[in-house]
Amino acid sequence: MKTPSMKKYVQTGLLALLCSIGSVSGAWAQNAATAAAAGQAAGMSPPAQARIAPTVQVSGQTLKLNGKGVRYRAFIKVYEIGLYAAAPVQSLEQFLATSGAKRLQLMTLRELTGDALGVAMVQGMQNNVPASERLKLLPHMSQLSKVFGEEPQVATGSVLTIDWVPGRGTVMTLNGVHKGTVVDPLFFSAAARIWLGQKPVDFTLKDALLGVSVKRPESG
Repeated sequence: MKTPSMKKYVQTGLLALLCSIGSVSGAWAQNAATAAAAGQAAGMSPPAQARIAPTVQVSGQTLKLNGKGVRYRAFIKVYEIGLYAAAPVQSLEQFLATSGAKRLQLMTLRELTGDALGVAMVQGMQNNVPASERLKLLPHMSQLSKVFGEEPQVATGSVLTIDWVPGRGTVMTLNGVHKGTVVDPLFFSAAARIWLGQKPVDFTLKDALLGVSVKRPESG
């Protein structure tokens, strides 16, 4: 069983390893600096009526909610997440193959640290990305950890969106503040695998996002 100090050591070691891979593109760095300034000005407060809506608009396209679910840790609700696409999907492959824009939208149900959010996303990617893609994605994962690590706190009700926008790439926002854009389509695929891959963060949550009816046991 890992003690809190051991867990912190492992997380710190992972971040150090990722950051040692090399410098990230100028676009990422510029996006991070701009987002940090905008976030400080806005106070990074969550939207007044944040929720997982039945439909959303992404790059002028209407996307429908395919499924949604809640992420639990020790029976504590951590966040709710919804998957949006132009047509119904029942697998990761169908989701990635769907034409047009796509969205994964996460709303926090408790206060988190940006560092914890970034580390969790990177670990989810590491657990699911094919070995052939890992080296290419490491600089992006390193920057992802850095960007979210700059957020001291992510308040309850905060909204993180991960959008695939044709012609632009993966666009991420936190409470409406742009956090970065990655052109490489492998990055959106890696992000989707956090929840839809072969080793998702939660298999029950994966089924919920893909529209499979599930019911979480109340105990046990």
